Amino acid sequence: MANSTIRQADILLRECTVMQVATLDTDTGFPNIVSLTPLKSHRSLKEILFYTDRDTTTIHNVLEKPVLAVYCFNELHHSSLLLRAKTAVLTAEEVLPNFTENLNSFQKSLQYDRPVIIRCTPLTVKIRYDNDIEFSKLNEI
Repeated sequence: MANSTIRQADILLRECTVMQVATLDTDTGFPNIVSLTPLKSHRSLKEILFYTDRDTTTIHNVLEKPVLAVYCFNELHHSSLLLRAKTAVLTAEEVLPNFTENLNSFQKSLQYDRPVIIRCTPLTVKIRYDNDIEFSKLNEI
């Protein structure tokens, strides 16, 4: 079960171009959900990097409570992946000195004034693949 979970999660992470990132709004307690594209160079069950602007509700929430959920759906496989991850907010240069080389054309067009990277370290994974649901803590696999 564990090996198939990892294999299926890796497939979904590689194929997914946009992921939904959810935090809990520290002011209202209401979920805050945004769509972000992970950097292609860092997209695995060990680490996912998201490029965004520092002046966002998502960053505010992550700085208050460094945990979030990442969700992606693969229409081809009719499958979905949900991760719970601990986070760190870093300047883009701290993570990748030449980080702009890792951005896609859309990310480059954003031209953030204060770009940051959200480093996600997945803790748990829940995957629905071929109509089967599996849940694992990543330290168990």
